[in-house]
Amino acid sequence: MPRMRPLTRDEVPEGEVRDALEAGEKWLGKPVPGAGIQAYAPEIMKASRALGAAPAKSGLLPPLIRTLVCLRAAQMVGCPF
Repeated sequence: MPRMRPLTRDEVPEGEVRDALEAGEKWLGKPVPGAGIQAYAPEIMKASRALGAAPAKSGLLPPLIRTLVCLRAAQMVGCPF
């Protein structure tokens, strides 16, 4: 449970932040708490999303290896999904 209450898509103005919250909710089937917390600082959210997308954009790892790396990293930090 985060110490800050994540913002919901209805609490942010229309635009890039709301679109990101809606996309995360559509992908996961429920609000993504980390994205809701990052919504307090849109520039941090934007930078975090760019950092997360960088491995795929670099083309240095094949998609299967990238997926396996992401899965293993999630296991190591105890990610529930």
